[in-house]
Amino acid sequence: MALRPSLQDVLNALQAEGQLEPDAVDRARVALEAYQRQSVAVPWFVKAFAGVGAWLSAIFVLSFFACAGLWEEQVVMGVVGLGLCAGATMLRRTLRGVFVEQLALALCLAGAAMASASFGIETENENVAATLVLVISGVLLFVYPDAILRFLSTLGVVGAAGFLAWHVVGGFALDLLILGCAALMYFLFLEQARLRRGPTGELVGPVAFALACAIPGVLLARGMRDVARHLFDTASALPDAVLTLGLTALTLYTAWRVLRELALEPTGVAGAAVFAALTLVAVLTPHTPAVITAVGMLVLGFHRRSSVLLGLAVAYLLASGSWYYYDLGLTLLAKSLALMGSGLVFLGLRSFLLRRFPAPASEVR
Repeated sequence: MALRPSLQDVLNALQAEGQLEPDAVDRARVALEAYQRQSVAVPWFVKAFAGVGAWLSAIFVLSFFACAGLWEEQVVMGVVGLGLCAGATMLRRTLRGVFVEQLALALCLAGAAMASASFGIETENENVAATLVLVISGVLLFVYPDAILRFLSTLGVVGAAGFLAWHVVGGFALDLLILGCAALMYFLFLEQARLRRGPTGELVGPVAFALACAIPGVLLARGMRDVARHLFDTASALPDAVLTLGLTALTLYTAWRVLRELALEPTGVAGAAVFAALTLVAVLTPHTPAVITAVGMLVLGFHRRSSVLLGLAVAYLLASGSWYYYDLGLTLLAKSLALMGSGLVFLGLRSFLLRRFPAPASEVR
């Protein structure tokens, strides 16, 4: 099965099922042709030059503030930063165009950084700076109409919340936040179609992909003891096996939902095989929770036919698998035998599923 069926195949299938009117295909084709003409009206290199010019313009604006000695007045710089965020948001919501979009994005990011850093320096408190990042990112997430900034704002919210959880409460609070963010990520991808029709449908994609980037990355950093010793409070953190257990439960629930949506019985042979494979992954990697998380993202990527999510899942799976191999307290021969044995198990499982549930002869192209 191809990752993405063509739009013509989708329209033909809907029309065959009686979900579309007879003339809906022709109207859709006309609308797509109009959209294509509009989207390719400006060559890509013109858009690139406009984007570069916008970022250079933003740099010149910031250099003017620097030459005026604004960096020495922390409170004034913070107020100007908040003003830049508000002005850039109004500019982006009012005007259209590549130059305006990139200029507003650059000014908004610069304003948010100025406000957070200046008030943090003025109060000499890291928690104040993190709180400002959390508040500003949360507000921009809902008011700034741009997918890129919503993606970055989600990263800002998660990063600031994680820092506050670790710095104020302890390592176990950060682990609980990781589990909560993972649950939110799975929920957004599983309910993507329904949520996109709601009032906050434009937030679903950026937030979900930002979480898909952040969660495995934090888990990888947490698993590297030398790095985690300087970044996280490992003494008060949850045991790795407990975190892996929670992430495994989320992955098993995701697999159960996927089987239900594919009209397969979760309690049947296919469900038992899938659950056994996922449980085996968790049992083999109890101290590397990033592995089971990457596997869960891989399941979601195939189910939602998202090449971006698949790419992220494969990259994190390779990274977490490499670290798992490096972190194993075994000899090289034992490591090789463990990897070879697990590979043979999964190849055998794949062969069993293909024989038990053969793929259809016709593929969607």
